[in-house]
Amino acid sequence: MIRVRVYGSLRDLVGKPYIDIDLTEADLRELFNYIKLRDGGSLADYISDGGDIKRPYRVFINGRRIPNEDGLMVRVKDGDEVVLTPPVSAGGGMVDISGKEIIYREAMARGRIRLRRDTIKLIREKRVEKGDVYEAAKIACINSVKSTPNILPYCHPINITHIGFDMDIEDEYVEVSVTVKAFERTGVEMEALTGVAAALLTIWDMVKKYEKDESGNYPYTVIKDIFVVRKIKGGH
Repeated sequence: MIRVRVYGSLRDLVGKPYIDIDLTEADLRELFNYIKLRDGGSLADYISDGGDIKRPYRVFINGRRIPNEDGLMVRVKDGDEVVLTPPVSAGGGMVDISGKEIIYREAMARGRIRLRRDTIKLIREKRVEKGDVYEAAKIACINSVKSTPNILPYCHPINITHIGFDMDIEDEYVEVSVTVKAFERTGVEMEALTGVAAALLTIWDMVKKYEKDESGNYPYTVIKDIFVVRKIKGGH
């Protein structure tokens, strides 16, 4: 199985963020021919320029940038992950990390959501109508950490080895801490921050019934102080 991930406008054309193709081996042109666009054409025709990949489209295989010249002739095999990115801005886009060393990476991020005291009491007593706030926030955190490259267009798909989640309930706020670990060529702080943000938004969603005022607004509820507590590179 070969997985092809697409980003930005390409995702709209294909209709999904990734496609798994049951092939043992193929060149990129063959692979992209299997992916049909919503208008009936193939991805290969859309991004090809003879044997080249049209600029400024860029293709990565397992994190390694493929040259645009004759790039469609490069072969991939079972288990490979191919990433195809369109132009998003006039900048450099996804950074080429091909030459960087694979080392231990760790990041911890933290953030808070301010809630009414009555809402805090409901969370503590596990009486929130939608269910267990801790479990919902943890699941949202884990899913978001793993989906960070689908949310932030220039983040690299990386292999996460651990996601740690903690939630502290104080008198006027709930604090969430997320730790992400990986052996990779790039850091994991964006994954940790994404996990915190998703967890806090999930908490808000779980308790919004109790936070609304008479007009249906949220004059008290605030998500704030999302930051990177620490970042570790190497060692371990």
